[in-house]
Amino acid sequence: MSFPLDNLKAGACATAKIAPDCVKKEQAGAPKPSRLVAFCALAALAVALVAVDSVAFGWPGVGDSTWWSAYISGGFALEVALSSCLAGAAFLRMFPARGCPAKARAPAAGAKATTGPGRRSSPPRPDAGAKAAPASGSAASADQKAALLKLNRALDAAAQSGETALAERLLRDFERAGGQAGTVSYNLMLRACARRCDVSLCQLWLRRMEAAGVEVTVCTFNTMMDACSKAGSAQACATWLKRMEEYGLQPNVISFATVIYAHARLGDAKGAEAWLVKMLEAKIEPDSVAFNSLIHAYSVKGDVEGALKWLHEMRKLNLETSVATYTSVLDACAKAGDVENAERWLQDMICAGVEPNVVSYSVVIGACAKASDLTRAEYWHDRMVERGISPNAHTYTAIISACAKKAGPECGEWAERWLDKALAAGVGVDAAVYSSAIDACGKAGDAERGAQIFKRMKESGLAPNIMAYAALARPFAYRGDWIKVEIITESMTADKIRSNEYFLYAQLLAYAVARPRQAQRAEQCFRNACRQMIVVNDHVVGVLARAVGRPRCVELLQELGIKHRPAPEPAAAAGRSSEGAVATSEARHRPT
Repeated sequence: MSFPLDNLKAGACATAKIAPDCVKKEQAGAPKPSRLVAFCALAALAVALVAVDSVAFGWPGVGDSTWWSAYISGGFALEVALSSCLAGAAFLRMFPARGCPAKARAPAAGAKATTGPGRRSSPPRPDAGAKAAPASGSAASADQKAALLKLNRALDAAAQSGETALAERLLRDFERAGGQAGTVSYNLMLRACARRCDVSLCQLWLRRMEAAGVEVTVCTFNTMMDACSKAGSAQACATWLKRMEEYGLQPNVISFATVIYAHARLGDAKGAEAWLVKMLEAKIEPDSVAFNSLIHAYSVKGDVEGALKWLHEMRKLNLETSVATYTSVLDACAKAGDVENAERWLQDMICAGVEPNVVSYSVVIGACAKASDLTRAEYWHDRMVERGISPNAHTYTAIISACAKKAGPECGEWAERWLDKALAAGVGVDAAVYSSAIDACGKAGDAERGAQIFKRMKESGLAPNIMAYAALARPFAYRGDWIKVEIITESMTADKIRSNEYFLYAQLLAYAVARPRQAQRAEQCFRNACRQMIVVNDHVVGVLARAVGRPRCVELLQELGIKHRPAPEPAAAAGRSSEGAVATSEARHRPT
């Protein structure tokens, strides 16, 4: 990196080279031709005036007062005097004073020497050495500012891309070269750390900032709070706001909005609301960002009433409601399973002149899917397309999920049809979309269609995840086809996919439903799962009891130190044989 100090040295050398020109011109001392001509002309004018006077008045005699009176009254004396003075001045100006010529001026501060073909820099005065130093220093200062601006631009780019290591290297190299980074540079460094949620690195650079004597501003503390918020530490945000006040700085609207957002991300609506009250007590008027964060906090918990309360408050204050505002309200309705309210607020959003985006529509479609309402999900998909909004992968996942929840022999076919639409639309179809389609086939009992979709998934280059494998195995498990489930298990192991409680449930279910029941295989499968530290929940324990019998299940749980216990058998099944109880349980778990 080229540093301005090099330019400062070059400027000093250039100033030193100017001095010999001054010496040469001082030694020349020759009169200029133009001044000599002016002197001769003025001298000739004075002689001519004297001659005219002598003709007009004759040569005066000694004591001839008449002649002198007429000469003076005629103004000729004044003309001769003036001509003589001008001639004398011209004579004195013919020769330069000791030193450099009068026209040699020192360059103005900050001006650059202009040299080149046909042009020469003006020679300086004798004190050029003293004058040239500030000029060179000013040029160096301009170079330093340019270098600092270049650094800040590079730091800003690194901060936006989250390249913390690059930002650190840029700032360190600049300081090692002798540069003095300012508040903006350090704040950009902190922003890069905040983007990576690296609170400890933020604190390190803040200490370096204070040690370097660089001014700490409100923006500095806001960036520290932003890092804590992204790291999920709302308490740390509050601590930094308090430190800001102790530092003598007044928190602004961004400071409070950051703390509110930190609580909102954690779903702490009460904490976010408490900080909004503190914001009002500090006589800082909340903006739309603060209210949006608070509404988001209520949406995380599915609290429709709380979200609507603050939406109405925003309207009372005439604050701008945006897509983010309404989408948070829609999300609260979706999480609460309130499809009617979600649809109503989507319509209200459109009437208010706020154009919904793909996220807004996808949230409503998801609410319909959660309510197993495939018809309404498809309706809102069509309305979205009509308004020129292209669905994304999340939209199609929600619709396919609605197909799965619809439950019926045709659901697998519907899910595959929507999968084909997603592929035709060119959206980024990921493993989640395929997994939803496979799951829909499984719940429809269409294992073969699910296997075909699974095959298409692998052929497309996507790596199946554990949820795809669990969805693939489930319909075979309901059939009791434990051989097929074991084949799927081997394929999953070959793909280095770690099992979880959902896949374990499918394995044990296949052994429980099989005829004859595969108790030993189920027990060995459960032991292997415990060695792999797979979570054992009530569903797993319940299906284990069906596979190995309740007494043996209790013994296994005691042996392996698992605190879960199988649920007691229903009273209606007390007089039945164990085979009859298994058959009843199997029928209860088989999809309709």
